[in-house]
Amino acid sequence: MQQVMTQIRDVLLSQKCVAIISHNNPDGDTLGSQLALASALSNAGVETMLLNNDTISEKYRFAAGNWQIQPYTEGLELPETVVFVDCANMELAGYSTDHPALNGRMIINIDHHASNKQYGMLNYVKADAAANCQNMYHVICALGAEITPEIATALYMGLSTDTGNFLFDNVTSETLRIAAELKDCGADTNALRLNIYESSSHKRIALMKYILNDLHISRNGKYAWSKLHYDMMQELQPESTDIDGLINTIKDIDGVEVAMLFRGVGENKTKVSLRSKAWADVNAIANQFGGGGHIRAAGCSFECAAEPAAEQLVPAVQKYIEETEQH
Repeated sequence: MQQVMTQIRDVLLSQKCVAIISHNNPDGDTLGSQLALASALSNAGVETMLLNNDTISEKYRFAAGNWQIQPYTEGLELPETVVFVDCANMELAGYSTDHPALNGRMIINIDHHASNKQYGMLNYVKADAAANCQNMYHVICALGAEITPEIATALYMGLSTDTGNFLFDNVTSETLRIAAELKDCGADTNALRLNIYESSSHKRIALMKYILNDLHISRNGKYAWSKLHYDMMQELQPESTDIDGLINTIKDIDGVEVAMLFRGVGENKTKVSLRSKAWADVNAIANQFGGGGHIRAAGCSFECAAEPAAEQLVPAVQKYIEETEQH
């Protein structure tokens, strides 16, 4: 992995301009990775082009440099080197392997998902990292860049949001040591608290009401699920950050090991988030339906409405729990 890191450093510092792409429906980790790397490269004299096809949520707009992020438009010429951050595959950012804009480009893949497809010419993928910003911290250090307050805040944002504010069991001693160093470097944790953890929109509260009204708990109490139907989502028009973390409302129920949240994104399209509390591997469950992610957090999609999607996934979760408990 050190050899790959050295190659990434040499490539990035030799460029005049680098494109950095984050995944659609951007969260704190993908944005933190993108903004921190952009700031480090800029300080090293390398220009950056920041791309994301979706709107940046209001709660992340306190992070320095977010205004530089733009959507890809047809005909936009990308620089020779393109970095994907926090993307298990390019499709999550809205690109395909044969996308014309990527033709002949050096693709660098920096990620922390176990399901990563290793699609880059250079791949720095460490699935044991609690957040991609943990990986990005090492990349930026390899660049020889100073961890400025702006970089520290961006990286801390990713660490915090991808670990449930350091509560999830993916947190390691290394995660906490990096967080402490970022705080020493000037990370604005107060801005994170005010904008991310103490600012719930009215739409988010409405979604919580819908989730609780539709809540289903299995007879044995070990798995639970709820559905946000497409027509309701169309009426409410929430941002992705209004939905982020709401599945924990289900997961936090006493005795529940696996939580599922079905979200209608089209009349015949449903996205599902899965979370586990202590021992279930939801990545393995999601893989059965073409999805993936992490052991404790994963997702998948169905080409149908939320109700028939639940009719397929819930029995699979039940079977997984029964079989796992027998061993």
